[in-house]
Amino acid sequence: MSEPHVRPDRNAISAFDEDTVVVPVGPGRYTAMLSDRWHIGDKANGGYLLAVATRAMGAAVAEATNHVHPHPLTITGHYLRPGDSGPAEMDVEVVRVGRKLSTVTSTFVQAGKERIRVIGTFGHLGDASGPTFPDSGPPDLPPPEHCLARSNDSNLPMNGQKIMDNIDNMMDPATKFLRGEHGEQAVMRGYVRFADGREPDVWALPFFADASPPSIFEVLEERIWVPTIELTVHVRAVPAPGWLRAVMRSRFIQDGFFEEDGELWDSHGRLVAVSRQLAMVFRS
Repeated sequence: MSEPHVRPDRNAISAFDEDTVVVPVGPGRYTAMLSDRWHIGDKANGGYLLAVATRAMGAAVAEATNHVHPHPLTITGHYLRPGDSGPAEMDVEVVRVGRKLSTVTSTFVQAGKERIRVIGTFGHLGDASGPTFPDSGPPDLPPPEHCLARSNDSNLPMNGQKIMDNIDNMMDPATKFLRGEHGEQAVMRGYVRFADGREPDVWALPFFADASPPSIFEVLEERIWVPTIELTVHVRAVPAPGWLRAVMRSRFIQDGFFEEDGELWDSHGRLVAVSRQLAMVFRS
């Protein structure tokens, strides 16, 4: 078994916070400087792009509501083109402010071309109340130190996966993908956290929803690029400090398209986010 990265001083500036800063430059307009630290090959991770867009949308909602709706509850991004490092611009419109919820849209533009179209709803997770009936619990995993470290994806054709320098991802020892094998179910289970000690929060959940290896790698012999077409993240709770447990699964791979359903559970065993994305097996 392998150990995760040695964790630096938690008082240091987080790479994720530094790389998701958004700057207001006019009414409903924000800019950001994207880093290549979250690249897979030469393309920006889709969850990272969605996290930056969520930051801008959250800033606009905070201004419109005087911080009454501080949490993203649902964020959906439709990916028009791959993202890259460098400057980005976001035009944000707060469509409606209600008593409990605010709805907001955003465009995400780089080099004059729209990369993502996003819609989201914000509210206050602390005000949530009502019936609770979980159908299942967090994935059953051995302690992180007894899992397999995904330090790099040697089975992928894309080199230079800088994202892996910035997260600890400890996979279920039963994962065949990391051994160059394939199994019978498209499921990935494991722990994930930032390598620099930054604790998870609601702003990081859109990123972590897309930070695990694609579940289809567990059943396919091919290890190629699988770009996201659409990604939706439902934030269910503010995560506690510590590792997140992630489980990602796909039931239907058909004609090169597949859905992936995800769950993120915090260190207290509480569900903090669910996700679904549509992606495709890309052959150039």
